[in-house]
Amino acid sequence: MVKLRLTALGENREELILLLDQQISLLKKEVAAHLAIDTNEELESYIGKLLLARNATVGTAESCTGGLIASLISAVPGASRYFGGSVVSYSNEAKQKLLGVKSSTLDQFGAVSEQVVKEMANGILTSIGCTYAIAVSGIMGPAGGTPEKPVGTVWIAVGNKEKIVTKQYKWGFDRSRNTKQTALSALNQLRLFILKDSTD
Repeated sequence: MVKLRLTALGENREELILLLDQQISLLKKEVAAHLAIDTNEELESYIGKLLLARNATVGTAESCTGGLIASLISAVPGASRYFGGSVVSYSNEAKQKLLGVKSSTLDQFGAVSEQVVKEMANGILTSIGCTYAIAVSGIMGPAGGTPEKPVGTVWIAVGNKEKIVTKQYKWGFDRSRNTKQTALSALNQLRLFILKDSTD
């Protein structure tokens, strides 16, 4: 997540405000596909407002992030109105028992796969009965990577009962930053999904 701040110096306040507004408009056009929000508001707070406006709820199924996404969501005052809960399924056994991930899926594709995060997302939608789901699985490091799935490989799924969308990321950071980046990317994927879901 990158935060940008534009500053203008000069003596005429009105001209500076106009100049900044023009530059912000130009910048928004350039980065529109990557822009999460254009205020100082935290992403998790913004998502809370999106959910409340739709009378919707969210649940998370987390492996590699160990509950960080749930922690970010629940840190917002009033989150109990839209946060259904979370399952931290670090082990394959927990994924199977708590989220209904099939052993055959784990055997064929591995825990860090598109197929597994889809099943995790469906599992949290069913078990909590929420409107939207986030599911993540990945290899945070420093160990655990393979040539096919190096450290930093992450799969994220977001969706609802009608549709689950997935995205793979390959981070190149240390464990802490890989985890934080995964959590923020998952929240942003949810934001995009909710906004698109509202226009479909």
